[in-house]
Amino acid sequence: MITKTALKLNQIIKESEEYAHYQQTLNKVRENEDLYQVMNEFRKRNFELQSYDDGINRYVEIHNLSLEYEHILQNPVVSEFLIAEQILSRKLENVYEIIADGLELDYHYME
Repeated sequence: MITKTALKLNQIIKESEEYAHYQQTLNKVRENEDLYQVMNEFRKRNFELQSYDDGINRYVEIHNLSLEYEHILQNPVVSEFLIAEQILSRKLENVYEIIADGLELDYHYME
């Protein structure tokens, strides 16, 4: 039953306005291979900076990264895609939180 429901949810997400917009904007960026490549370099470095969990505030590093890639980030096609990606990611994060709400799993072995 869980798998069947997950498959239904997957289909609903694929048919959502947010996912459709994400796919449309991604395809627009992919039309320019150089633009797509540089945007992905930015995305990778940004992800890496935001994924560090060493207690250090990465605001300055992320700000400097944004300045370094400012010419790409101001491109309307890239900007539209990044916004669509952020909206879809937040929606998926919300879905994951709803799914996990109230579930108690034992992670003590990781301590």
